[in-house]
Amino acid sequence: MSMTTIISVALALLTVLVAFGAVLAGRPAARWLRDAERGRTALAWLGTRFSPSLLVTAAGALLVATLMNVFLEILDAVIERDDLSTIDRPVIAWVAEQREAWRDTLVIGLTDIGGWVLLTLLLVAAAVTVSVRLRSWRPVLIAALAGGGGGLLVAAIKALIARDRPDPLLRAIVEHGFSFPSGHATTSVVVLGTVAWLVSSTVASHTVRATAWVAAGLLAAGIGLSRIYLGVHYPTDVLAGWILGAAWLTTVALADRLHALRPRRHGPAPLARRPRTVLVVASVLAFAAILASVWIMVAVED
Repeated sequence: MSMTTIISVALALLTVLVAFGAVLAGRPAARWLRDAERGRTALAWLGTRFSPSLLVTAAGALLVATLMNVFLEILDAVIERDDLSTIDRPVIAWVAEQREAWRDTLVIGLTDIGGWVLLTLLLVAAAVTVSVRLRSWRPVLIAALAGGGGGLLVAAIKALIARDRPDPLLRAIVEHGFSFPSGHATTSVVVLGTVAWLVSSTVASHTVRATAWVAAGLLAAGIGLSRIYLGVHYPTDVLAGWILGAAWLTTVALADRLHALRPRRHGPAPLARRPRTVLVVASVLAFAAILASVWIMVAVED
């Protein structure tokens, strides 16, 4: 095992411990929010008028639409080289001046966690373990759609945008391929979020669930920032990657819930008989819609 791999594993474990500590420290606030009278009243009022599945689906759809709108705004700025993208080159040049050898070693270990090898192994291990525990192929299908779809989205959008990476003289490591969006940022959100989702579906402990999500968020944030520090991605590449990853993860989660969608009077769910088919079809259609929106944006700007 190489030193970089050891550092990567150590950083991942440290992040989990930090997440666990943060969850324990936040318990009082969580209890207060859970017991707040206003929150319970509002939820009860909504529950009497709409089915929970419909409310969750509507909220998720609104979140995906918002995230994609922000992603397209960043894409527009990158294509036009204005607005937020104007900070890209100054930030990369400034960061390059702040590097030190010991810090570079730690950051390379962190960025390696977001490489396709470690993330794929983690996702496969989580999916297989949860699948065996639940005695269902659903976790494997979710992992394949989330991880595979996220990877394909990044590859397709990179080819469409064809943005060059920062100046090689400002990079701390060698990287090839196009820059927008950051593959590490996107896939870390998708894969780590999927792992947290799968863990949450198999454990009853709220502390473990929260720790999984907080650790996933911290690692995804650190991996994205490491790409900026190493000079292989612009800030807008990473920001767009985070947003795209969150949009795709939410999309797959929505697709997984569609089969349970019920009418207002809680009658039988029309799609309940074919949950896997609904999941696959909805994910494929959403994938096509996201890619089409990016292609239209590029075509209009050209």
